[in-house]
Amino acid sequence: MTSITQEEKLIQARVIEARLNGKLVFPEKSFPEEFFQPVVEYFSTMTDAPISFLHCSVFMMVSGVIGNRVFVPAGSQKVKVNLYLLMLAGSTVGRKTTGINLAKKYLRLLENRIKAASEARNAEFFAPTQDNGDEQVKFIMPDSGSLEGLIETMREPGVITVTQWDGKDKIQIQEPEPKTIMNSGLALYSEFAALLDMVDKEYNKGYKTALIDFYDGNDYERQLKKEHSVIKNPCLSMFAASTMTQFKQRIKEDDKHSGFLQRIAFVHETEQQRALQSLIQISTPDEQAEESVLSGLEKIYQMARFIQAGNEPFSISYEASETYQSEFDFDAAIIAHVSKTDKDFAGILQGYFGRLDVMRLKVALVFQVVKDTHAGTSGFVISKESMKQACDVIAYFQGNVIRLLRDEFRFTPFEQKTKRITDILTKNGGQLKKRSLLQRTHWSAKEFAEVIETGKESGVWEQVAVKTGANQESIIIQLCKTEG
Repeated sequence: MTSITQEEKLIQARVIEARLNGKLVFPEKSFPEEFFQPVVEYFSTMTDAPISFLHCSVFMMVSGVIGNRVFVPAGSQKVKVNLYLLMLAGSTVGRKTTGINLAKKYLRLLENRIKAASEARNAEFFAPTQDNGDEQVKFIMPDSGSLEGLIETMREPGVITVTQWDGKDKIQIQEPEPKTIMNSGLALYSEFAALLDMVDKEYNKGYKTALIDFYDGNDYERQLKKEHSVIKNPCLSMFAASTMTQFKQRIKEDDKHSGFLQRIAFVHETEQQRALQSLIQISTPDEQAEESVLSGLEKIYQMARFIQAGNEPFSISYEASETYQSEFDFDAAIIAHVSKTDKDFAGILQGYFGRLDVMRLKVALVFQVVKDTHAGTSGFVISKESMKQACDVIAYFQGNVIRLLRDEFRFTPFEQKTKRITDILTKNGGQLKKRSLLQRTHWSAKEFAEVIETGKESGVWEQVAVKTGANQESIIIQLCKTEG
């Protein structure tokens, strides 16, 4: 880390504390004015879904149409624009799947639009077999339900044996397998819990490992007795939604340390931020605005194809590199700060921060392609502005990860039981009669007593006697006040 002055250290310390403990605000102003802002503004007239979810939807749509046509080198890696993004909603937050449905709607419309344009061109030139590369364009991965189906969609064509007859003689010849490849696309899951249930099935053994390889853009090979599958240049994105309860029911303590969970960007809305609107309050689709969204997506797709044709990777400008390095150094400062009081937690954060560091480049690359589309040309360079915006977005993801790991993803038996009691106490103003608390946990008296005692020793809550009358008192369990 570069040396900094004492004043800079104090400023940095305040920012670290804010990120570790402050209330998170989704950085909607950090998304580009080009395409993102007007589309989200339009979407917000048709739904009362959280603004953060709408930004996620637009981002994943754009990422899907760019695909593996664009990359920026980072060491030995080719960083592409794919992300695994999960929208988590509290029980009181509505419209958690709206973002998923919007992405599905417009990407389907764009697929049909590109196909229709391609067919029209072929008809005009009287060449129905002519293909300019557009006819097979797909942005949404098929919902196969298995690792086998996903590999089948993404793998390269093999060689098949074809039997022909020459008179009475049977001749077997080998020909290239006729197969459409879809090694880049967006997988949509309106219920992420369903995916987690699926990957844990015995017949899907190795699914999470494959998803890690696909995310990193590594070529993938699988050798079975009668099959050899190869996937080249994968660029798989996943966009999913879940309630916190459903998500936590399906992950365990070990998952916190897995490469799969570390590669997920979390957007968590705990409360309904926007007022719910009735069906008559919500606007209907506007034809002109709909065309603007579709044509904008199509232009981004065409820009991605133009960049791909140039066969040139993106580079990072000097100013953007300085912005990135500053954030990287700040990551190290956060880890060092946490390490002073909790080395184990700092170690866990290190793994998540490493993945978020790569996401900075992915987000910056998406933002830059959108800006290049608006400009009508590409310089194949990530600007300082795009990098700064990406860093602001990743700072939000960072804060979410810190909070989720610290407050929500707690899966040891004691942590789960502690969370159960603290949730009950919080809903009742921070305190409750011991007898009432026992009844609400539905535990045995012995189990309850053990958890209460451990929580008292850990300083999570305290037990106090409160007089209720002459020679009478009630035992109250109340949360301990935290400093700051």
